[in-house]
Amino acid sequence: MGRGLSAPAASDGGGFWEGFWQQSGGTAVWVLGIFAVTVVVVMVRLGSGLLLRHQSNRLLPVVVCEDRGLLGGQGGGHRGNGIGQGGADHARQSARTGELAAYITEHMAADGLGPRVLTPGSGTTTGPDPAPETASSPHGWVDVMKRLAFFQPRAYHVMLHCVSADRTQPSFSVRIMYMPKNVIVAAAVLEGETLAPGATTEERRRRDKKLYERIACYCTVKILGDPRSQDRIPRWESWGDDLDSYRFYRMGIRAQERALAAKKQRDPDQELAHYRHALKHYDEAAALVPGNLTVRLQQAGVRELIGQDGGTEEPATHIQRAIEIYEDCVQLWPEHVETAYRLSIACAEQRRHQEHGRHWPADYERESREHLRLLQKRLSWSVMARRYARTWLPGRRNLGERRYWLQWFTFERPHPSLRSRRRSFLAAVRIAEAADQLRMLQPPEPEKLREAFRTVAKEVTGGVWARWGWLWGGPNWGIRRLLHADHRRGGDHAGHGSPVPTSRQRGAHARTHAEVLIAGPSPRHRVPTRASTGYLVYYNAACFLSLALEVEPPSGSVTWSGDEWREDCARAAVAHLNSSLRVTRSQFSAAWAERDTDLRPLFTGRLRDDTVTADPPRWARIGRNWAGFAGIHVTD
Repeated sequence: MGRGLSAPAASDGGGFWEGFWQQSGGTAVWVLGIFAVTVVVVMVRLGSGLLLRHQSNRLLPVVVCEDRGLLGGQGGGHRGNGIGQGGADHARQSARTGELAAYITEHMAADGLGPRVLTPGSGTTTGPDPAPETASSPHGWVDVMKRLAFFQPRAYHVMLHCVSADRTQPSFSVRIMYMPKNVIVAAAVLEGETLAPGATTEERRRRDKKLYERIACYCTVKILGDPRSQDRIPRWESWGDDLDSYRFYRMGIRAQERALAAKKQRDPDQELAHYRHALKHYDEAAALVPGNLTVRLQQAGVRELIGQDGGTEEPATHIQRAIEIYEDCVQLWPEHVETAYRLSIACAEQRRHQEHGRHWPADYERESREHLRLLQKRLSWSVMARRYARTWLPGRRNLGERRYWLQWFTFERPHPSLRSRRRSFLAAVRIAEAADQLRMLQPPEPEKLREAFRTVAKEVTGGVWARWGWLWGGPNWGIRRLLHADHRRGGDHAGHGSPVPTSRQRGAHARTHAEVLIAGPSPRHRVPTRASTGYLVYYNAACFLSLALEVEPPSGSVTWSGDEWREDCARAAVAHLNSSLRVTRSQFSAAWAERDTDLRPLFTGRLRDDTVTADPPRWARIGRNWAGFAGIHVTD
């Protein structure tokens, strides 16, 4: 008998492993190679799984594609963009399906960008995120290994098929699948309106567009209403199961866009009519989803805008209704910061109407400054960190609200920035509180006026040392930083009556009041501002300086001659409006600024109870010129 196999002796030369390699030969290489590949695949798959887990708080992407499984057996699966080989009917149906897919993609992309924000500080919304179709069947061992090593990303697939391309009544089949588990989320066959055989091309086009809009709203509502998506959006953005609520909201957005188009054409009557149509659609949507803040903020914002229009018959009624909506929303969703901010601004507008002899219910007599103080407490770091920590507790888990609170701690773009979004919003609230001192009919006390200027200057002016100059700069530091930072001689105000500086005195800090109005080839920035502060901070600072036109300079401070005070305030306000436009992704809205009563003294060049003059002063022309530059048309 032959010699049997036995374990290698440990005493032979290299020991156990050397004997193992000698007896196993190349088999061990294959075994260890397969083991190493398995370990790499497992580690990569684990890493990709953790990455997807980290990104799970985002809304899942949506893939819009043609449902190839319903094309009569043509093509395997639902992926692809081919039109099949079923003749002219299949070609026409595929063309209609492609047109519908393009419309749905455009619809969802517009929702992902958010609506046109009219009210400053109202925030943005969460919408579906359309993604291109990139998945395909695996080809070759490399693709197979990729499928094994990486988790397939989860997404919603909207699969469309034109059931009937009839000119009289088209119909489409819609299936929404949760991939890669192939779970049907929703399925329906939606038909268009029936038209007469002799309908014109324009009538068919309008009918098809209405059908496409219904299908797009159906897909959006079903995707956002799926339990997997409801956990990824804040509770105050839920649309329920009724697609009409979302359809009315979309109709309101389109009415606002038509109002903006009418504004560009300088047609105020049509603009106001379109805003009334938008308000009607928002009221219809709010009746179906009363707890949706996306609808409520737009509804109250349009009411504010109509109420601030000088030609409206009953502006006080719209402002009052907007305050009631904000009050109810704050009681329903007290954690939403932007709603509380809009409530405080609407209350400030309410008091302006009160001063003109109008009376308001006792339930809404709380002053805007009280709302702003409460809002500052809610914007504190400890309160927001506690709100964020609650989203990790059992029973309170909501990825959408966790993302909402986390974004308050992110830095403003462009990076790097020294201010988080929470800090920028807090600065805007502090400036709004300072501006509230100037809205009263009685002029503020000199010390309160200096304190208000100091508050605004600390939030908007730049420079490391100048930023902390209020500690040793005296009571007039804020006024100097905001008003005559570019035409002072040392610490004094260089007005028209100042002596002509010598050649050695001529420099960045030795220009007179009139010399700064002459723009050179590279003019110095008039007001040194912080970088990446946020457009809302600069906008509120401009509103504060516009209101400062109505008051007199504090006694005992620097001296002004003639209208130098108002000229300085107007130039500083324009500088901050320019800064609000320079901010990346600025949400500055000319339609809102045109009706903002805080900016009206700047844009009209008129003070309270002033009469129109043929030759306005120089300070009045500063704001008017900028309004013409920004396309803002303000009547006297």
